[in-house]
Amino acid sequence: MQFEADLIKLLQRASNGFADAVFLGVSQLGTEIAFLTVAVILYWCIDKVYAYRFFNVYILGVAVTNFLKLGFARPRPFDSYDIRSIGAPETTYSFPSGHTESIASISTMLTLKYGKNRMYIPVIGAAATLAVMISRMYLGQHYLSDVFCGLTLGVFCAVAFNALLSLFGGNEELFVIPGTVICIVIIAVFAGKLSTPSGADILKGMGAFIAFDIGYIIEKRYVRYDVKKYRLWYKTALRILIGLGVAIGIQQGFKLFLPEDIPMLYCFLRYFLIAVWAAVAAPMLFKVLKI
Repeated sequence: MQFEADLIKLLQRASNGFADAVFLGVSQLGTEIAFLTVAVILYWCIDKVYAYRFFNVYILGVAVTNFLKLGFARPRPFDSYDIRSIGAPETTYSFPSGHTESIASISTMLTLKYGKNRMYIPVIGAAATLAVMISRMYLGQHYLSDVFCGLTLGVFCAVAFNALLSLFGGNEELFVIPGTVICIVIIAVFAGKLSTPSGADILKGMGAFIAFDIGYIIEKRYVRYDVKKYRLWYKTALRILIGLGVAIGIQQGFKLFLPEDIPMLYCFLRYFLIAVWAAVAAPMLFKVLKI
């Protein structure tokens, strides 16, 4: 709508080198790297059971967001109006905002778990979510309705899917059964669209889900790494440094030789391997190294 385009143009009047860099940086809070960082810190250092729930809730939210993107197929603002894309233009559809859904989901899940006793968590989460919403419009990637839908979707999915996984109680790993059924249905229904950018994001999520949930079962039954055993700050720092370094190395390094035109390899396989590392290989290494 025109007024939404006018709002973006109004925000971009403040554009300069410094502001552009700030908003590009803020926008990164809604990326998969930000999610991965929070998820693995939870999983390797704080609470594996809640990290499992956190991971699955996030993946389900990403799936819903990309289904809507494929369904509405709304062009980006810079494709429809005289609006500048600050930074690299996104190639997926505009509605709803995936970055906003992501940070809203992360903030809501952390608030549900820790917000009651740590009031700074919902405050920081709300501020981060609002900042990402503004950044996505400032950068010319989204309309106002995109980011508000992303916000609503992120909060709703976090609350609803968190409640769903809580039904499994101490057998949370059994969620792999309905989750696998969902993946099969997705492949069957969206087979023709999985080569699109939004479809590629769905493949990433499916690869990560399958590997992480199966890896979690293996870790829970056989590895049994105790995240509370090595609470010394330098050991915690080592886990995060080594673990994230390898995960990001897989995420970026495998781009160099996997064929981008084969989504099942470039998207599904890369994120499958990241999740295998995060769920079971890293805890196994940490246990051996006693860190």
